[in-house]
Amino acid sequence: MLLTDKDTRPSPAIHDIPLDDLESGPYGGKSSFNWTNLSDYTPSHVLARPDRLSSHVQHVSDHWQEYLDRWLKRLGIALTPSYLQHLVGGEPPQPTKPHAIAALDGLRGWACLLVFNFHFLFTYTWKVAVGWGFNNENYGILHLPIVHLLVSGHIMVAIFFVISGYVLSYKPLKIIRTRSWEQTLATLASSTFRRGLRLYIPSIVGIVLVFVAVRLGVYNYSLRVLNEGHTILGTNEQHPPLMKSFTKQFWDMYLTAVHLMDPWNWALYYNYYNPHLWTIPVEFRCSIVLFLTIIATSRVTAVARLSLVSGLVWFCMRWGRWDVVLFLSGMLMAEADLINGTWERPSADQKPMHRIRSTLSRVSSRKFWIALFIFGLYLGSAPNTGYKWTPFYMWTWRITPKTYPEPHRFPQTLGAVLIVFSINHSKDIQKLFVNPLSQYLGKISFAFYIVHGPILHSLGYSLMPNIWKVTGKETDFQYCLGFLIGWLICLPVSLWAGDVFWRAVDIPSVKFARWVEDKVLVKMTGQQNSTPNAHIH
Repeated sequence: MLLTDKDTRPSPAIHDIPLDDLESGPYGGKSSFNWTNLSDYTPSHVLARPDRLSSHVQHVSDHWQEYLDRWLKRLGIALTPSYLQHLVGGEPPQPTKPHAIAALDGLRGWACLLVFNFHFLFTYTWKVAVGWGFNNENYGILHLPIVHLLVSGHIMVAIFFVISGYVLSYKPLKIIRTRSWEQTLATLASSTFRRGLRLYIPSIVGIVLVFVAVRLGVYNYSLRVLNEGHTILGTNEQHPPLMKSFTKQFWDMYLTAVHLMDPWNWALYYNYYNPHLWTIPVEFRCSIVLFLTIIATSRVTAVARLSLVSGLVWFCMRWGRWDVVLFLSGMLMAEADLINGTWERPSADQKPMHRIRSTLSRVSSRKFWIALFIFGLYLGSAPNTGYKWTPFYMWTWRITPKTYPEPHRFPQTLGAVLIVFSINHSKDIQKLFVNPLSQYLGKISFAFYIVHGPILHSLGYSLMPNIWKVTGKETDFQYCLGFLIGWLICLPVSLWAGDVFWRAVDIPSVKFARWVEDKVLVKMTGQQNSTPNAHIH
């Protein structure tokens, strides 16, 4: 195969994320989730006791088979999905009680899974981007409103951003309401310091792994499939290039990472190694805007803050900054939930009256929140292409600001906000997202998001033409059967890789960010740390 040299090409300009990304990551403080333990072999430890190194080397040489067996056992456990490790000698999973907003964690997990569906399909067909009845055709069941969410990706990104805005702002807003100004500043400083590390370390590691895979030839066959042009009939997105030399490939990868971390360019950046990471710089920039907004409004009353942020949302909406709108909408919802005490437990003396009010409120509002959730699903189902001419969505075109560069983002923005808001206020809907499967998907969602694209570009591109050679694709049944077989192969592989990446990279990156902060942090004295306990009413 002729190798192309694209080292001179310009990088093309064109996405909590975990819920725990401001605190230690999920299971971040548990030793059972440590990938390995290298503390005994750090330079400082070895130099402090050089005699230990020589004795250890001698011991390893005498018992190398024992060490090899132990290492292979640890590797086998590490490569086993976390929920199965207890079957191969690992520690059994510890039961954990879901936190108050665990439903949003589960929502994020399912959203990531549906993003996988979208990316799996849109490479081979453009029909996932249109809605029911568009162009007087496309009357399949997957094109119907709400059902279309199963293969729609853009609304899921909107949900990511709303959840991030909500979670990142909830803690500082809660502290602000106690008028603890120094603690507010400390919290926002910590969040801002660690945000870039939290987002970019796993992303860059993912790009480096793709670079290694390219040099090892993992993408050679999929590149031939891409160049033949018989299979990729949908979105021909950026694919990892294969260059003539390791050096040129390395510098291309390096420039990709540099452009990914560019905070000044607000254009969406689809890189060649993992184009789905376009959301990461958007997350970072919007997080900084969010933190700045919180600190700018920290000394005003809650009513003034809600008014100012609402005005800012309108301003950003008129300028087409749908991403900032989603983050700030999450902040507004967090403030509203703090005012209403949505997640707060009543005190002992408040429980009888609270129980009466809660029962009356639940009876009157249960149907309302479910209806609002369904309406949010409907708006979120707005197709990416041609919704101006799509039945059920023509009216949304008339209310879409003309400044939106991608008009379909507007109804999807409204849908994402309504979905998250209704989940926060409905115990019935929350049940869908607090079960063990949903919580597991939420834990690995960031890692799953990072690894699923490279797997689809390597394994998926290689599998699909060979599957269709067996099933054929002359009829709709054969075509869809090929999709089903490929999906049943690629999804488990992606989930497994996401689980491993979560434990090997995601959790350690959270710990590393906190470790770096602890090393450079100016420690506050007890007197400096004291804050008033007055509450804002």
